[in-house]
Amino acid sequence: MTEQLRAYVNARLLDPASGLDQTGTVLIDGNKIVDTGPHLFPNGPPPNVQVIDCKGYCLAPGLIDMRVHLPEPGGEQKESFETASAAAAAGGVTSLICLPDTDPAIDNVSVIEFIARRARETNIVKIYAYGAITRGLEGTELTEFGILSEAGALAFTDATRAIADTLVMRRVLSYASTFDLLIVQHPEEPRLARNGQMTEGEIATRLGLAGIPAVAEVMMLERDLRLVEL
Repeated sequence: MTEQLRAYVNARLLDPASGLDQTGTVLIDGNKIVDTGPHLFPNGPPPNVQVIDCKGYCLAPGLIDMRVHLPEPGGEQKESFETASAAAAAGGVTSLICLPDTDPAIDNVSVIEFIARRARETNIVKIYAYGAITRGLEGTELTEFGILSEAGALAFTDATRAIADTLVMRRVLSYASTFDLLIVQHPEEPRLARNGQMTEGEIATRLGLAGIPAVAEVMMLERDLRLVEL
């Protein structure tokens, strides 16, 4: 039996895939979108359609958050799969990728499998994981990229820790290219950024906060771009 039709009117329709950005209506039958457009009901919706006025708010495909600190395992008292998933769904995020700065870090298959299992149990939004670039996020010994990728790691990063050692980073890029994997670097020269709390400048001085020179980001990016060319 067909459920009541619902029309979301006066919505800002966004679709990055097609470049759509316009005011219009989305017509839904049950859980399926059956029509969209700026002029679906020029004479007004029929009586069998439930109308929801979006008042200019956005309607778009589910958002993807690619940088989520989800501390489970090891920090469930701060955030759990249940609380993170509920918050994500409330904000329109339907997929998220959690950083590997858990305890233990996501540097072996067992932690990847744990995350996949918890994501299935929670079953609110899609949850994926980054694999750690280095064991324990310590910036020295590389993890098994190929094995972690096969287990489900979408890409590799050491979260908010930059790979400071240039030789290690060269090995990272070379190893990743073998498997055609994505590396997500935190672009910040750690010695320049040490103990910094915000970008260096007048506001940091006025607030009495330790500043981070903007060049700390540029230096790391320049180094890594040079390494890619090798």
